[in-house]
Amino acid sequence: AVRLPEDLAPRLRTGTPAVLARVHDGAALIDLRCVPDTADAVLTAAVCAALSEG
Repeated sequence: AVRLPEDLAPRLRTGTPAVLARVHDGAALIDLRCVPDTADAVLTAAVCAALSEG
C-alpha cells in the first residue's frame, strides 16, 4: 500500500477521478493491488493534484 497523510483522503475522494483510500493509524492507504497497471499515470496525477490542493 502507498501511505499518504490522512488529510489527503477527503481530497482524493472528491477529486476527478475519485480515489478511495483506506484510513488507518493516521494515514490514507492506497492498495496498489486494486489499481490496474494501465491506471498508474491517472492515479499519480490524482495524488499530485490532491497534494497541490493542500
